[in-house]
Amino acid sequence: MVSPGRGRGDLAVRAGRGAAVFAVLMTVLGAAWVARRPVEPRLAGAGPEVFSEARALPLVQALAHEPRPLGSPAARRAVALLEERLRALPGVEVVVQDVEGPRPRHTVLLNLNGGEEDGRLGAAGFLRHPWARDVKAFINLEGVGVGGRLVLFRASPGAQGLLEAYADAVSSPSASVLGQDVMASGAAPFYTDFEQYVGAGIPGLDLALVEGGYAYHTPLDRPEAVPPGTLQHVGDTVLALVRRLAMQPPPHHASGAGTVTFFDVLGVGTVVYPPRVAMGLAVGAVLLFVGACEASRRRGLLSLKGLGRGFVWMGLGGLSGVLLPLVGAVLVGFVLGRPQGWYGTPVLGLVTYGALALAGVLAGEAAWAAFAARRGGAAAPRHFERWGGALAWGVCFTVLGTVADVGVTYPLPVWVLGGAGALLVTAWRPRWSGVALALGFLPGLCLMAQAASQLLFLALPLTGHLLVPFPLDGAIALLVALPLLAGAWLVPAALPWAEGGRFAGLLVGAFALGGWVALALVAPHDAEHPRRLRAVERTDASGSVLVFQSMDGLALGTLVPGLTQAQAEEAQTECALPCGAMPRVPGQEPGTSVTTGATGLAHSAPASATPEPTAQPALTELAAPRITVERMEDHGAERQVSLLLTAPEGASLRLEVPREALVSWSLGPELPALPADAVTFKALALNPPRGEWRVELRLRGTPAMRLRASREGAVTPTLDALSRSLGPLRTGSFAASHTVEARP
Repeated sequence: MVSPGRGRGDLAVRAGRGAAVFAVLMTVLGAAWVARRPVEPRLAGAGPEVFSEARALPLVQALAHEPRPLGSPAARRAVALLEERLRALPGVEVVVQDVEGPRPRHTVLLNLNGGEEDGRLGAAGFLRHPWARDVKAFINLEGVGVGGRLVLFRASPGAQGLLEAYADAVSSPSASVLGQDVMASGAAPFYTDFEQYVGAGIPGLDLALVEGGYAYHTPLDRPEAVPPGTLQHVGDTVLALVRRLAMQPPPHHASGAGTVTFFDVLGVGTVVYPPRVAMGLAVGAVLLFVGACEASRRRGLLSLKGLGRGFVWMGLGGLSGVLLPLVGAVLVGFVLGRPQGWYGTPVLGLVTYGALALAGVLAGEAAWAAFAARRGGAAAPRHFERWGGALAWGVCFTVLGTVADVGVTYPLPVWVLGGAGALLVTAWRPRWSGVALALGFLPGLCLMAQAASQLLFLALPLTGHLLVPFPLDGAIALLVALPLLAGAWLVPAALPWAEGGRFAGLLVGAFALGGWVALALVAPHDAEHPRRLRAVERTDASGSVLVFQSMDGLALGTLVPGLTQAQAEEAQTECALPCGAMPRVPGQEPGTSVTTGATGLAHSAPASATPEPTAQPALTELAAPRITVERMEDHGAERQVSLLLTAPEGASLRLEVPREALVSWSLGPELPALPADAVTFKALALNPPRGEWRVELRLRGTPAMRLRASREGAVTPTLDALSRSLGPLRTGSFAASHTVEARP
């Protein structure tokens, strides 16, 4: 029998534990929010030695005033403007690289190159410049969003010295090795100039703005979309890092294997450590966990059998915490046919899937409580079994992630070390359980919440332009649920099922159900989160067709104005075809087809089906390229052919020659290696020489050679009419191509 005094003491301990856990959860959420906020922008009157957003913003607005296809007049105007502004700075030498320049006299090179979106040819071109031989390190600036802080998300192998320079120099950092893991996994099929420089043996860092990606590569991507403070953080970060690298000897470049871990701590400082330290942290976490469990066993708080029981039940609770939001996502997206409600209302998706994950954990706790009640188990030992079981799972994932060299494992050893240390303290001072529980897990949970928020605010808008074959509701649900599990188990730890946990479970379940219903009812797109359309007008000898692509895994449906219901249904059906298939849909008019690309759905219809435009911008029709056989000489079974190629201004040019026919060409010393399934050699030229361009080929037979000119951002009457018809909830990226053929 428990005395009244002892009962009041236990109640006080439980109340203190609940208050401490609540304070931890609020602190974690607040810390993750504060770490994402941009810095305060500086005014135009700031001193010349610091970066000022107010001074830089007019230049950004001027550069973003019009599209700048490579080689176009707009691109030349942008170069002239940048050159003018840079020459106005005292002590700055400016060279526009049209031809080789003089040997450099300074240690800092500012490379403002084009062609990044077109095969990263601008960076490749710079590597042929004489200055490139002297480059000891690089800083690459990227952007998949328009806001937030400039995030250091990738470093070249062995670049620990550069990372340490970043940590020393940048006072308001935003950095996470998480981005490096994502890029290495292939989950984000994007490439930057970083690959070109690293491939040339130059160590460096990759930095990008990642928030606000809804505007990325759309007409919404305007200077007005950049939040105040974002440009200030970009300038502060780059200026501080450049100064640090310019004033110090080149950082040491390690050649050892393994991922160098780096991350910022709530925007205050940056932590950098090599693989051996990561392994040491993992070993330390395992040893402290074992020591805490042994101390708890000796104090009668946790038996070995109880630890195993906690491991099993915490695993089941975690599994239900993953499955419930995943099932909810599948039901709303595929069964009800209302996917991506979270795209237009991101907070609703985060809260709903988070509540479903917590409801799943509480459902596991309810099952465990019922099981323990049937066996006559007390609630007090279950608290420590839950604690030990959660730590055991954390140890497993820490060891697996460290051995697999996954950089984003870094929050886990901190989480385990803090939680095991708190368990060790509680073993000797049980009344400190609540405070120890809260403070012990706080550092790891803050790091985990920060990394998860960075990933989610990158991933949510990214789903709108990934060209995937199905909606990504399940992926978003998992991205919300998985990191949440590290803190969700603290709720039943503070509120056991029989002492307030049942009410909390019902409340969370009702909240999750309401959010799930709201996801099914809310519109997935609005003016700030529009749906994306990819449209390409393709012209060849047979005529013109307009190819549409849905860029988010959803059926075309009403995305394309004027698309009939039958065409939309056929397109949705064809979406299930094997990737790469290009079938002709039965019953359609000649010149129309439904196409599936490598990862997306495309539907093509006659260009003439689009309404006539009322007005035309400056760039209209894409003129046809020309391919002319200038000279031909027979050499037995082979022929030496001289071709003259001509391309429209600002277009890229692609020459295709059948694999079996091409012996050699003048575009390189030797032919590139092709995949086994490739049937043609392809040469891509961006901004090719004006006038006629001579290419020499050595051929077998008389193959058909194709020459295609294309222009991203092209404006033709058809594309202009389509753009005008999209409305505020839809946006698009457009291109045009014109293909001609010739035989020698």
